[in-house]
Parts: sequence; C-alpha cells; structure tokens
Amino acid sequence: MPHPLTYRTRRSFLSSSLALAGLASGLGTWAAERWPSRPITLTMTGTAGSGPDTVARDLAARIGMSLGQPIVVENVPGAGGIVAMERVRRAALEPVSLVLTGPMILVVSASLGIDTLEQLLDFVKRKPGTLMYGSGGVGTPPHVFIEQIKAATSLAVDHVPFKGSPGLVQALTGGQIALGMEGATALMPLIQSGKVRPLAVSGDVRMMILPQVPTFAELGVPDIGLSWLAVLAPKGSPPEAVTALNRALTRVLALPDLRRSWAELGRIPVGGSAEVLAERIRVELPRWRSIVERAGIRPE
Repeated sequence: MPHPLTYRTRRSFLSSSLALAGLASGLGTWAAERWPSRPITLTMTGTAGSGPDTVARDLAARIGMSLGQPIVVENVPGAGGIVAMERVRRAALEPVSLVLTGPMILVVSASLGIDTLEQLLDFVKRKPGTLMYGSGGVGTPPHVFIEQIKAATSLAVDHVPFKGSPGLVQALTGGQIALGMEGATALMPLIQSGKVRPLAVSGDVRMMILPQVPTFAELGVPDIGLSWLAVLAPKGSPPEAVTALNRALTRVLALPDLRRSWAELGRIPVGGSAEVLAERIRVELPRWRSIVERAGIRPE
C-alpha cells in the first residue's frame, strides 16, 4: 500500500497521495525555459521524521544534484494511505514513476512477555479489551494493514490513531499503547533497545535487518503486502519535464550506496515507466478501497 509526496516550483503547489508525489503545475513550456530553471519544493504528505519523510529527503538531495536545482522538502500531514490514493485518483494527476516498496513490522510491548503472533492472538482471546493498537493516522498503510490482519485472524483490538509515526513511537515508548505497526525507520530503535518485540513483517520475504522475524505469510496470514512510494505529476505538465524527472529518479535509484542502505530496511528500489505506476494504481485502488470499506474506516 502507498504513501505520497508532491513537488512544486516556487510559484505553484503540487498535490499527492498515499506514497505518491507530483510535479508542480505551471512549469512553463520546455522550449521557452528548460526545466528545472528554479528551485523545486517537494511537498511530502506525511509528518517530519516518518519513514516516507526520510526517503523523500534522501531522494530530494540526490535528485536535486542530478537535475542541477535544489529540492526543498515540505511536510503536509494528514492524507496518508488510501485517503491520499483517492485524492490522487480524483485530482488530474499523471504517473511519473514508482520509487520503492517496503515492509511493515508488527510490534508489541516487551512488558507483555509476548514473543509470537500466536501468543498475541491467545492473549487477546483470554483478555478481550485489554490491548489497543496504534498507527500513524487514520487511513495510513499500518492502519489498513492491521485491519486486514484483524479480518484474517481472531485479533480483536481497537485502533488509536496518532500524529504520524513519531507520535506512534512516543506512545509505544510511554506505554500508552502496547501494539503497533510501522516501517523499520520508526521501529528499529525501539526493537534494538528491547522496548518492543517484533512479531511479523509484511511482504513475501524476511527483512535483512530482522532475519529471525517471520513474515505474515509464514504464519498463515496471506496477502499482507508492502507499502509503496511513487511520484506523480499534474495533468498538463510538459512531457519533457516529466521524462526528465523520471530519468533523474532512475539514475538515483541505481546508486549502489542507496540500494545497500535501503536493502537493510527491506526497501526495494523499483523505478520504471509511468505506465507501470498507472497499472499499479488501477489494480490496487479497488483492493484497498474494499478493505477500508469492510473495516469501516472513515477519513478524519
């Protein structure tokens, strides 16, 4: 499931979705003024310090060097997950490129003495209403993933949304909640300090940084997939500008140091054509909409 970004020039703003980003409108014509001729702002739909935010800042620095113009990251919280994807669908945006896919980690407070998903399910059965789970906000990928897990298992826990992954981490650290799901960037410090225990990871393969933690599929819970990040542009953007951004992104995603650092966190650079991204959105949007409707998720 996705998580968004957006671009704008100093004169015009962009919109975004899930893991999606956009080029600024009002870029001018390619012939009159070769793009980019001025600094670019990358508007990130998510909180500062979150996993997608760290990716956005890393990419902004690298792409800015490739394009010869600085890129400044601007955070606009509040439209993660399926909510953002729907906004992208309704807006006149066109795909540029997928960026990456990455797993989510389900963790539980170490104080409970729970080491496996099976033990967690047993605990919830024996003590209903005891645990609540947290996420970085309503409609974000972790929120939807846990609702998907609840539908596939006997996990009966209520949701407590926080302001982005930093808010979730603070709540886990302070003991406000005992269960949560997020990416490795947010959760690895808590895992390494022993404050929480990882029970399972999404996706089809185990994470390099957590080789002992099974996937949900290994535990008999199928189709708990990966979060993903992508870039979009407003309709009417000069095709040459869209192509230039796609090429710059492709070059950055091929850098060995980036690929090594992302691999440790389970992030897989994707890249590819605009057509690949368009197909991803076409296929996944109905699927996530169905999960959201079944879980009764209402955007705030």
